[in-house]
Amino acid sequence: MHRESVIKPATGGVHPWRRASGVVAFALLGALTGCEKETPPAPPAAPPAKTPAAKPAPKPTTVTVLVTGSPNGQLLPTPPAEGEKPATGAAELLGWWAAKEKHCPGQLKDGQAPCKNGSTLALTIGDAWNGPAISSFFYGETTSAVLGRMGFAASALGNHELDYGREQFQKNLQAGGFPFLAANLKVKDAALAKDWDLPGFKLFERQGLKVGVVGLTSPKTVSTAMAGRAEGLEVLSDEQALTDAVGEAQKAGADTVVVLADECPSDLQPVVGKHPEWKVSLVAGGRCAQPVNTKEGNTTYVSLGRGFDKYLRAAYTFDGSKPEGEQVTGVEVTMVDVTGGEGAPAPDADTAKMIADFKAKLDQALGEEIGFTKKAFEKDSKQLISWVTTAIREQAGADAVVLNRKGFREGLPAGKVTKGSVYSVLPFENSVMVVDVKGADLARQLANPEAVFSGFTSSGKGKFKDAKGKPLDPKKEYKVATVEYLYFGGDGFEFEKLDPEPGETGMSWQTPVIDWTKDKATTEAKPLDKLIK
Repeated sequence: MHRESVIKPATGGVHPWRRASGVVAFALLGALTGCEKETPPAPPAAPPAKTPAAKPAPKPTTVTVLVTGSPNGQLLPTPPAEGEKPATGAAELLGWWAAKEKHCPGQLKDGQAPCKNGSTLALTIGDAWNGPAISSFFYGETTSAVLGRMGFAASALGNHELDYGREQFQKNLQAGGFPFLAANLKVKDAALAKDWDLPGFKLFERQGLKVGVVGLTSPKTVSTAMAGRAEGLEVLSDEQALTDAVGEAQKAGADTVVVLADECPSDLQPVVGKHPEWKVSLVAGGRCAQPVNTKEGNTTYVSLGRGFDKYLRAAYTFDGSKPEGEQVTGVEVTMVDVTGGEGAPAPDADTAKMIADFKAKLDQALGEEIGFTKKAFEKDSKQLISWVTTAIREQAGADAVVLNRKGFREGLPAGKVTKGSVYSVLPFENSVMVVDVKGADLARQLANPEAVFSGFTSSGKGKFKDAKGKPLDPKKEYKVATVEYLYFGGDGFEFEKLDPEPGETGMSWQTPVIDWTKDKATTEAKPLDKLIK
């Protein structure tokens, strides 16, 4: 059975599968030979190479620098004088900035805006907290907190920043969360200056633009400070200070430099003008006899006043696609008036709430009514000065009182007179001192151009007479009330030299004014303005 099923080889000895394989092989060979003879079809044309689309050049961005004058504690809007518009408060300005400038409210952290992609930088020229009672009664802490809420990034050091002492200055720094800059204020005696250390500049970045901000303080910060408050410090020349601070800012990568100064910008123009390599685009300051708004080369010089009624707006056009050093393509500087009334942006609600809370605390402490006046006592008026100097002289039992005109910072509004009204007129921290002075020396103090006084009147040519018309006796010794600031040489007075052992009353200078006014019991029927001429 097995043998029948075996396939026998065919004739010629070739196995059938081998013949079959040969046939397949020849067939394949023929097929391959035929393929070599045929012309292959042309390959399809390659699509044209696509040129990569050019990336659009980055659009120039705008960074807006906002600069205010000295805040001076002007947190609340004030009623207007006759024919004038009401003064703008902090909440009103912040509401305006948020609506008009796209400014982000809130305290900065490490110099960065509290919102993503912030494009504004808020600065001020110094003298932050001396002013109305809502600031001065709290030694500036209220104003510091509000300025922080407003998003200020830096301030120049004003000459009144140390009026409440260095310890309070440090507290105010913490409350505000932004630096005060003074490139020209340096340590002369480390033992006296202790831990004093203020930066001369800070670098801020917005939208890729790096702005170096340099601060300059006034020489008065040292020369007129109360005793002990500027010990161990000295003020350098503006040129030396700017050379150092601007150089450091540029090393840090500043594309442009802004100078904030507690002095008149035109005084800095000769120095800045001969250094175009500093790339100072803006010098903003105050203390000018006449308003300043001028441009020389690529630098604009602008003076600002007090409060929040207006601000300087510097719009920088920045093109990051240009070579380094050429990326600032334009600066447009304008002064902006902040207007109220119908159509004006709403005040910032959170700031308004902060200020209202501070005002409630102030009213609780100083809201007691102590008198009444039908007519307002205007700032710098004879009536205002007479009220304060008469009150201090009579309460101190002195023959004369000598104060300085600049110590009066506000007028007295018509209506109820409160303890807070007195603090608004006299915001500075000053204690009353009593000195014994010879008539000849007293005449020299009364002739000081900054002096305001009572007990004597001027009869011309350096001569003075008392209330009874009797001439001042050059050899007689008079009891004179003054304040700590003037006693220690402020504004050129000489009381410390004339009486090295003064009488210390322990009273702040607001106290005798409050007590005297309260004792007079003035009312609407018997107003203060009828009593004080």
